[in-house]
Amino acid sequence: MMTSCPSHRRKFFLVLFSLFTVACSQEQGSEPENGGEAVGTTAKYDWYMQGTTPAGQTTITKNGDGKITNESFVHWNNREYTVNSELQLDENGLIVSQKISGISPFKSVIDEHFTYENGVASWGTPGESGSATTDEPKFYIANEGLTLGAAGALLKAAVKNMDNSIDLFPNGRLRVEKVLDVAVDTPNGEQVVSLYASHGIGFTPNYMWFDDHLDVVTVDMGGYLGMVPEGWDVSVLKKLSAHQSEADAAYITRLAGDLATRTDGPVIFENVDVVDVVNGRLIEDQNVLVEDGLIKRLSADPIDSQNAMRVDGSGRSLMPGLWDMHAHFSLSEGVLNIAGGITNVRNIGGVHDKTIELTEKHDSGEVIGPNTFRAGFMDKVGPYASGWAAESLQEALDRVDFYAENGYIQIKLYSSIEPDWVAPIAERAHSHGMRLSGHIPAFMSAEQAVRAGYDEIQHINMVFLNFLAGDREDTRQQIRFTLYGDEAGNLDLNSDAVQSFFALLKENDVSVDPTAAIFDTSLRHIDGQPDPTFAAVIDHLPPTIARSRYLVSMNKRGQEAAWLKSAENQAAMLKALHDYGIQIVPGSDDMPAFTVHREIELYAEAGIPVADVLRIATLDSARITGVADRKGSIEVDKDSDLILIDGNPFEDISAIRRAVLIMKGDTLYRPEDLYRAIGVKPFLPSIEL
Repeated sequence: MMTSCPSHRRKFFLVLFSLFTVACSQEQGSEPENGGEAVGTTAKYDWYMQGTTPAGQTTITKNGDGKITNESFVHWNNREYTVNSELQLDENGLIVSQKISGISPFKSVIDEHFTYENGVASWGTPGESGSATTDEPKFYIANEGLTLGAAGALLKAAVKNMDNSIDLFPNGRLRVEKVLDVAVDTPNGEQVVSLYASHGIGFTPNYMWFDDHLDVVTVDMGGYLGMVPEGWDVSVLKKLSAHQSEADAAYITRLAGDLATRTDGPVIFENVDVVDVVNGRLIEDQNVLVEDGLIKRLSADPIDSQNAMRVDGSGRSLMPGLWDMHAHFSLSEGVLNIAGGITNVRNIGGVHDKTIELTEKHDSGEVIGPNTFRAGFMDKVGPYASGWAAESLQEALDRVDFYAENGYIQIKLYSSIEPDWVAPIAERAHSHGMRLSGHIPAFMSAEQAVRAGYDEIQHINMVFLNFLAGDREDTRQQIRFTLYGDEAGNLDLNSDAVQSFFALLKENDVSVDPTAAIFDTSLRHIDGQPDPTFAAVIDHLPPTIARSRYLVSMNKRGQEAAWLKSAENQAAMLKALHDYGIQIVPGSDDMPAFTVHREIELYAEAGIPVADVLRIATLDSARITGVADRKGSIEVDKDSDLILIDGNPFEDISAIRRAVLIMKGDTLYRPEDLYRAIGVKPFLPSIEL
C-alpha cells in the first residue's frame, strides 16, 4: 500500500498511517497473560521520518487486567497527529470496550467508541455509527485504523484459530501469516523479530514486525515514517524496511503471475471505437493491430493475421491509458492503478531507494504496475521539513545533480525551501534538462516562484494563495489549507491581478497540477456522508477502507458555507486556467486510480470540453513528461498503453471508470480479476481472454 507521502495525501494517508501505527502496542519481552496481554508494563517508542528526523513518540501502558492505554504524538510534513486510546480486553483477548480521542493531522476531532456487552456490539464516530448482535468471537477494528494498543492483541486473537484468522467488527475478516524472521542488534543484544502480514483490512497486506511473544517491535512505512523501541538504533528501520519491501514485492510478483497475460504474438482489437485524443473525436468501427508492445496499424477494414489474439471490442471504446501526474505510491498500489486504467504515473516525490526499486520492478513486469516517471523531492532542514531536506544551498544543488544522474525528469520543491534558493536550483535543474515544480515556498508568492524559474505549480490552493497569502504568510503551516477554505470563494477571477498572473503563467509555459479532487473533498465533505471523491465507488471498496471515507479529516472551524463557496470558485479556476491556455494535468495525491477518475470528472464538471479533458489525461500528460512521441495517443508506432472501456467517454466522461481490458506493452490485464485480488468488488465483467 501507499508508504511514501511527503505531500498533501489527505484522508488516505491518515487512514493508512493509522493502520500501520497500531503496531506500537506492546513492550518487548513481556510475558503474556490476561487475554494474552502483558501485565503492569510501560513501553516507549520513537518515530522517525526517513530514518533520521525525529517524528514523535508513543507510550503504551498495560495495567495487568486486560486494560491497555496509549498516548501518541506523531508529526510530519506540518501534520500533528495526536491519538489517545484506552481499551479493555476480556479473558479471551477480545475488545469489550474502547475509547479513542485526539486530533487528526488536519485538526478534526477524533472521538470514537466501542462496547460489547450481552452479545451486542455498538460503535460510533463523528462520521458513522452502528451495532450488531452476535455471540461469535469478533475483534473490533477502529475507524482510526486498528488504533494504538490493539495490534498485538489482534494478532494473538487471530493465531488462536486454526486458519490464523478472525472475524471483525463492524465487518470483514482478517487473516495473518508469518512471512520471515530477521536478527537485529538491540541494546540488549541480538534479537530475532518476525514480519507478519495482515490480509483483509486493505487492498494488499499490511506488514508489522513482532517479537517471539507476538508483541510488536517496529513499524516501517516504506522508509518514509518508521517506529522503533526507545533506545534502539534507528538503523534497524532501514534493515527491516529492505526485508519488508522484498516481501511486498514477492507478494505482488505472485499476483503478476496469476493476473497478467503476456502476449507472444500480435493482438488485434476488432470493431472498436477509437478515442482520438489528438483531434478530439471518436473514430467508429476500427481494427487496431498491436505487436511487440507497439501499435502497428489502425484500419477500418479487417486486419489479416493468422496467429493473432483477437479481442472483440464491439460496442466499446479503445483509448490511450490514463496518467496520474501526482503519485506517491508503493509497489503494491500498482495493481489498483492498472485495474483503473492508469498505465503511466509521475511519482512526484518519494524515498530514493524505494522509488528506484518501484520503477525497476514495474518496468520489468516483475510486479503489476504502471510505467513510472520520477520527480525528485527536496526541502530545507527545519521544524516543518518533509522528506529529503538540505542544510545549505550547495547541498540542494548537489542533490539536483544526484537526481539528474539517476534519471529523474523533474525536481519538486517543498514549503520550507528558502525563496532565495529557488532561482539557483531552477538554473541547475534546467541545465540538466529537468523541470522544476513544487509547493510555493513559505514567504514567497507563486508569481515570484514563476519568475525564479518554476515550470509547474503543484496544487490548486497554491494558485489561490498567490493572492490570499502572497509572500506574507508562513504557508508551511495549516494556514495553507484554512485560508484557502475561508477565502478562495471571494477571489475575483476576472480581476486585473488574476488575469495578469494568468498571462505570466502562459508566457512562461507554466503548467498546474491541481489535485482538485483532494481539495474538493477538503472543501465539501461533511461527517456522515461519503467522501465526494469516492462516493461513486465506496460500496465496492474493502470494508475498513470504505468506512474510513465517511470521516472528515479537515476541520472547517464553523466555516462550512465559506468552504462550499470556495469549492465553487475552485471549479471556476480550473475552467479559467484552461480557457487562458494554461496546461493542467491530472494527479491523485491520494488513493490511486479512483482519485484520478474523479479528478478527470471534476475537469469536465467545471466546464472544460470533454475532448480537451481526455487529451489532458493522456497526450498532454505525456508531453509534460517528455514522452509524447511514444505515448499518450493511439497512433502507429506508439506504445500500446491502452484501455478498452464500456461506453463512449465523449458522451459520458465517467466511462473512463468502466475498463474491461487493460494493455500495457505486451501484457493484458482483466480489471475484474485485479479488483478481486485486492478486495475490491468488480464494477462489471471483463473481456474473456
